[in-house]
Amino acid sequence: MNEQNIIGKYVPNFITLLSLSSGFTSIRFSLKGEWEIAIYLVLLATIFDFFDGWFARKLKSGSNFGAELDSLSDFVSFGVAPSILVYLWSTNVLGSLGWGATLFFVICSALRLARFTADIYITNKPIDKNEYFTGVPSPAAAGLILLPLFIFFEFGMDILKNEYLNLITTVLIGFMMISKIPTISLKKININQKYKTWIFLIFVIACVALISKIWLTLIILFGSYILSIFYTIIQSRKVKN
Repeated sequence: MNEQNIIGKYVPNFITLLSLSSGFTSIRFSLKGEWEIAIYLVLLATIFDFFDGWFARKLKSGSNFGAELDSLSDFVSFGVAPSILVYLWSTNVLGSLGWGATLFFVICSALRLARFTADIYITNKPIDKNEYFTGVPSPAAAGLILLPLFIFFEFGMDILKNEYLNLITTVLIGFMMISKIPTISLKKININQKYKTWIFLIFVIACVALISKIWLTLIILFGSYILSIFYTIIQSRKVKN
């Protein structure tokens, strides 16, 4: 086995394990009440999750083992870790009701990832399945469930820590993961060569914004993602009609 084959075989899986480690370690800091560090680790898991797929595509080393490992990693990092964080931060005061919402989110995450891995999604999607996901992907769902924390850290609005608000949010986003709602897939977007310089500039600006004003930037990013869901739903209805 030459060096390129070794890299192609092990590097993507190693990055996936880094994502899993980040997500699982986030739970530790949630248990300690260190919310910001716990969120940083979920975000780090998201970065690793992007790059494991990117390396697998570039190195042409995708495998069933890698897909299974990626799903298990996503379940922990974007299903269990963020829901536990929200439970300990807010909904735990509701007792069994709060735990039930957390469990529901975790179950929805597991169902979505199992269906994705088994490739048994409904195929008659109303819009191009190469450009859209069915339902909200687990990394995006993790960001949406943590959105109240982002706003709370940025603006200090105590109402966002309300246990009933976060319970409803947790259940709603759980439903969105297993729904048939079409959601945009950034991985499938083909960027015109003449726009790549501008895209790179936007990427650099986004990185600087994340470093300087992380919570506000995340609010804008996930707020934009919510708007994109409404856009894809409208586009879906237009195609149906």
